Amino acid sequence: MKARTGVHCTFITDVEATVPALNAWLSAADREQSQQYRQPQRRLQYLAGRGLVRWLLHRYWQMAAEDSIITRQENGAPLLLVQGQQWQCSISHSHNHAIVAVSPAAAPIGVDVERIAPRKQLVRLLRTPFMAGVDSEHLVSFFQRWTLAEAVTKAEQGLLLEVLKRSSETYLPHACFQQHSDYLLCCYSPGESCTIQQFSPP
Repeated sequence: MKARTGVHCTFITDVEATVPALNAWLSAADREQSQQYRQPQRRLQYLAGRGLVRWLLHRYWQMAAEDSIITRQENGAPLLLVQGQQWQCSISHSHNHAIVAVSPAAAPIGVDVERIAPRKQLVRLLRTPFMAGVDSEHLVSFFQRWTLAEAVTKAEQGLLLEVLKRSSETYLPHACFQQHSDYLLCCYSPGESCTIQQFSPP
């Protein structure tokens, strides 16, 4: 195994167009599990997430598709085993967008992607400690903080409402963000530096 530290994160903007390019990184089990979803787009999101995780493993750690197994934990979070060892991974999707992150380190990671659009109960959410300093007129700032809250929740496998009760100052230095069109993407890891790059088919 070629050692490489850090959190590597990639995203796509069209799951339907991208899934065929990920065929080599999808297992028979992935395809079978995707059939549990009735909506075609949800099936594509599921396949895109699994395929992108394995693509990252190959791109940065030279892992073959068969070197990894992706299952689910009891809480629904993905569980990634690479050559029998547990690695960190996180997957998120919104409409045609998907983002995934992978790391061999022990530190937890979390990702989130959200469309930048007016949100119900925005004023109520802005009253939470996590949103301190965010103006209701600046949706990008709000969604930067919101995606971070979601990513922290995934990393901790905790509750979003509990995260919103905290100050964001502890978490912001450990997050990276990227805006793509009208979507905001976030990757959070308290133990490793992260980068977000758009997926480019091989």
